[in-house]
Amino acid sequence: MSGDKNKPKYKPMSQPEAWFRIVRPPIVFISIFGALVGALNVTIAQGIDVNTGSLILTILGAGLLSAGLMVHNDFTDLESDKINRPHKPIPRGIISPETAKYTGIVLMVLSILVGFLINIFEWNNGLANGNYLTPMGLNLPCGILTLVVVVVGIYYNKDGKYTGLTGHVLVAFGVGVIPYWGAIAVEPTDLISMLPLALAIFVMEIGREIMVCAGDIKGDIEAGYKTTPIKMGRLNSIYFVLIFYLGFLPIYPISYFGWFGFPRIFGEIYLAGATLFAVILFITWADTLRVTKRGNDDLTWQAFERNIRTGTRVGVIFFQMILFIEAFY
Repeated sequence: MSGDKNKPKYKPMSQPEAWFRIVRPPIVFISIFGALVGALNVTIAQGIDVNTGSLILTILGAGLLSAGLMVHNDFTDLESDKINRPHKPIPRGIISPETAKYTGIVLMVLSILVGFLINIFEWNNGLANGNYLTPMGLNLPCGILTLVVVVVGIYYNKDGKYTGLTGHVLVAFGVGVIPYWGAIAVEPTDLISMLPLALAIFVMEIGREIMVCAGDIKGDIEAGYKTTPIKMGRLNSIYFVLIFYLGFLPIYPISYFGWFGFPRIFGEIYLAGATLFAVILFITWADTLRVTKRGNDDLTWQAFERNIRTGTRVGVIFFQMILFIEAFY
């Protein structure tokens, strides 16, 4: 009886609401929007028409892939979430772990199918004629890349948080590849235009993911994870993040200046927006470091939630908005 009295009280949550929360709508939105801006910047921005059907399937495929990975991740994060986020649907018992596991897998399999079939509406318009990348209307680069992202995502969800820096790199790969995935979804023969942007996001996201895990360190320790913050200590890991945030700086201008033989596909709007995004990263990093040094667990948790969970996520959406505007500028 006393145990029940000590259990935290939460608002009732229906099954539809639970599923809405478990797919993590902000992350699904970021994934869809990121794929969309990648697609638009290699087509409309370059004076190339984009097929409406392919664009719709790009949005669908990105949504399925992101939602599947998020649902499966909540299944594998159960032990940590019992400590860090007990209000979530699986720790509360609203959605069973097994149901989440297999729902996530089904969504990911569907995303792979969409990846291969994303240009099916263009087959009769000559896209596949004589092109080894798109035989019979199949988009081999997009389908294969989707499969790779799924394999990497499942491995990370299952074992990534036990592998230290490798786990953060795997997450960063999945995030950095989003605009590149969107680009090759609609232009499977253009495999280089979005590479510098993907690399810049990849390097930045390694640091951001370490920051996320630094905020979750208490629950991750209880769950037996071996993240970089656990191995290095929270404060040391925050200093370590600075390497990756600084690494972002020389990479993001490549697509503006056309360095190293890459095409110049972005203009001044992109350069200004990316620079402001970098400023956001460093401000949130510095504020989180300042609070963490004070040694107050509650204030530190609030700083990570405010700056990293919310602040940098808003920054990412802002950056994507800049990329969207750039496509029509």
